[in-house]
Amino acid sequence: MTFVAYNCQNLIWRRGFLLALIFLLMLSFPVPAKAQTALRIAATVNDEMISIFDVNARMTLAIYLSKLANTEETRRRMAPQILRGIIDDKLKMQAAKRQGVTVTQAELAKGMRNWEQRSGLSKGGTSNLARRLGIDKSVIADQVETLAAWRKLLHSKYLSSIQFSDREIDDILAEEESRRGQPEYLVSEIYLPFNSGKNSAEILSLADRLIKQVRDGAPFAALARNFSQSPTAAIGGSLGWVRLGELPAQMDQVIQRLGSNTLSAPIRTLNGVYILNVSNKRAIEPFVERSSEPATVTIYQVHFDLPAASPAGAREIAETNAATIGAEAKSCADMESLGKKFGSPLSGSPGKLKVSQLSPLIQGAISGLPKLTASPPIAISGGILIVMVCDRADPAVKKIDRPTLRRKIRTRLINERLNLAARQFLRSLRRAAIVDVRI
Repeated sequence: MTFVAYNCQNLIWRRGFLLALIFLLMLSFPVPAKAQTALRIAATVNDEMISIFDVNARMTLAIYLSKLANTEETRRRMAPQILRGIIDDKLKMQAAKRQGVTVTQAELAKGMRNWEQRSGLSKGGTSNLARRLGIDKSVIADQVETLAAWRKLLHSKYLSSIQFSDREIDDILAEEESRRGQPEYLVSEIYLPFNSGKNSAEILSLADRLIKQVRDGAPFAALARNFSQSPTAAIGGSLGWVRLGELPAQMDQVIQRLGSNTLSAPIRTLNGVYILNVSNKRAIEPFVERSSEPATVTIYQVHFDLPAASPAGAREIAETNAATIGAEAKSCADMESLGKKFGSPLSGSPGKLKVSQLSPLIQGAISGLPKLTASPPIAISGGILIVMVCDRADPAVKKIDRPTLRRKIRTRLINERLNLAARQFLRSLRRAAIVDVRI
């Protein structure tokens, strides 16, 4: 057995050696691995073990949530991101334990339910999912516990020191009023850093593949959670509502060119690559409060299968059938009936979903689409879709007064400064950590 030890910052973020080791590791032990192999040590973080089993289990879950093909190539390319995530989680939990921060059973149960909702699972569905994937439920529970402990640690460590004056809030309030009517954009991000100059081409290639996955129907938020190296990864890459001037000029230019429900091409910067997803656009209204509850829809889709080896004329037949359904369907019951007649077994209703959970392609198709009206045919990888909105629920809107707006500004400032402190704290933990990789 060989032994390799580096400072964590050098190992993960400055050198490419670990990536090669992990690639070999993933390719050497297919899933499911034998028990004796699975329990071998892949790495240690400050003497705490990460086994090959841990890496493979986290990878299996990430692939499922990202709706990627569970292939050797996918696993090889995901290995660096998966390892970074596990190492960061170890560092966060170690820091929380040193400060005596714990997560109660009630907090863990609440976190698990929130995770299930984000993942589109019914209450208690985590156990069934874990069994289906052949992983232990603790793989999910440990991630949820780490996120809860990290948040509690940040609040205990930094919240009391965050201060700002009434004058600062007054200035922000005045700026809000001056920008009334200007556009703001609901933006999410995926950030893929360059580990060294040598891997920039590979990172750009990964960005292209992620964009293709989203356009083929994979949820942007799931890909962000599993691939992005930005702090926003924990919340699906969401940057919230963004105004021009709040992001670097290069990104502002991209956002201005994108319409609603639009995905950017890879945006190369000095340190890495960004993918931006603009899911909505609106005019700034400082004294209007929109519910934090997301917009939801219930849709019915009819799918027409068009594999690569389809016979000549298959696309024309599918498009004709899609047009027939679009003309005849006046309700979701009609869509179901006609779907059984013309569509593939993939036709049906996924139930009530957050609009943000839909792919940009579907979001674009239903944006402005009246209820109980079939969409035009949508070309997807391997087929055609038409969709109908059976029901739609938009966030509630209400007017607010000046004191309420001041409280909202205060909360936003606190969150921004907590996020900044979190990034700096995690960087310091990485610099101080000792990571050993053993193969």
